[in-house]
Amino acid sequence: MGISSVKIVGSGLIGTSIGLALSQKGVSISMADSNASAASLAQSLVNPGQIFESDHHFDVVVIAVPPSSFNSVISSEASINPLSTFVDILSIKTKPQVEVNALGDLALRFVGSHPMAGREVAGAQSARGDLFTGRSWIICPSQQSSKNSEDLARELIQLCGGVAIRMSALEHDRAMALVSHTPQVVASLMAATLKGQESSWFDLIGQGFRDLTRIADSDAQLWSEILSENAPNIREILAALRTNIETIEEKLDDQKFAHEIIQAGNAARALIPGKHGGAPRKYVYLHIVIDDRAGQLAAIFNDCARAEVNIEDVSIEHTPGQNTGLVTLSILEAKSAESLEEFLTKEGWKVHLTRK
Repeated sequence: MGISSVKIVGSGLIGTSIGLALSQKGVSISMADSNASAASLAQSLVNPGQIFESDHHFDVVVIAVPPSSFNSVISSEASINPLSTFVDILSIKTKPQVEVNALGDLALRFVGSHPMAGREVAGAQSARGDLFTGRSWIICPSQQSSKNSEDLARELIQLCGGVAIRMSALEHDRAMALVSHTPQVVASLMAATLKGQESSWFDLIGQGFRDLTRIADSDAQLWSEILSENAPNIREILAALRTNIETIEEKLDDQKFAHEIIQAGNAARALIPGKHGGAPRKYVYLHIVIDDRAGQLAAIFNDCARAEVNIEDVSIEHTPGQNTGLVTLSILEAKSAESLEEFLTKEGWKVHLTRK
């Protein structure tokens, strides 16, 4: 089919990241935003100097605005771009589809979508062209969506490196309540428990608390809209969670019950797919003790490259005031991990291998 030009309305993290991904594939991009400076920055990052005639026909118009702005923006853009296919990226799907259906024939040219990728930081300055690579990207065509529009939406996802997963708008919103929206609430609540606590304890916070509360840095205005729009589905998950928490409160002093809680979490977390929707991966971990001085991380990565071993993930632990830190490398294959352990040890690194 061949998408050649795309207009993206909304120059935040997701909109600009889509623009970067598409421009890398040779697609001409026009960035727009109600904030002129945001649009200017995004355009400079994505496709500087690109100029379109006022009557230019865009193959696709991507609506990347908050839920509260969706209806007015798509109504305006539909009149400006009467032949374009429209794709949105909102993390709620039922309400936008209802709003589009009320706009008549536009429903033929509209395909709801939601890329399952993001960052806890916002704005065009945080955008990445590889943000969607290998990530699930939900597509929710309605009964009215034309085949041509669905094909264009799928092509856009493929160009961005995403993996299209088709589901209904209703199923999408139920799924997001479980895997995205309720976790946001829990992360924010957990982070909020720090208020009023002994500030000296904060120096004791480790990676577990940081991982659990990472998304608590999310945009409050955007998430207030998302949570309110999907409230019925989120309530169901919160109700089940509340019941479990109440049971735990009653029985937590029972060591056997506490053990069962952790085991249940182990078993359920193992259900989470690995990369690209594949089977969950079991990693071998190399823990490397490093000195707290410049150049250590670069030296480790350089030696890993020399050993020709692929690193799946990396984490860094460092306690202020200590002269050492700990770098943990996640490696998929045991043989590769053992080979790298031997290589790094010979290079003088203090390496410890563990399996989980």
